[in-house]
Amino acid sequence: MIRHFLIQGAAGFGIATLAMTGLLLADPGDARSLLLKAAGHWWPAALLWVFLGLTFGAVQIGVATMLLATPDPPQRPRGRPMPVRVAVPAVMRRR
Repeated sequence: MIRHFLIQGAAGFGIATLAMTGLLLADPGDARSLLLKAAGHWWPAALLWVFLGLTFGAVQIGVATMLLATPDPPQRPRGRPMPVRVAVPAVMRRR
């Protein structure tokens, strides 16, 4: 289970990397200059990446965990065959 969480969390950080790359390349409202040159530091961009990674990682873990649950196949009762379902055509009558 821990391996599952780590793999899905890493996938979330990969999605965060794509989102940050898209944000920096699109540069909406001079976001690239604000993030990379704010007070001469690059750490606001790193913090945004970390928090995007946490968010996307948590969503990825949640979705992957929910998709793990699959319904059990129907069990055959011992000694009796499974019932056969036959489609019956419906007849409509006029009133």
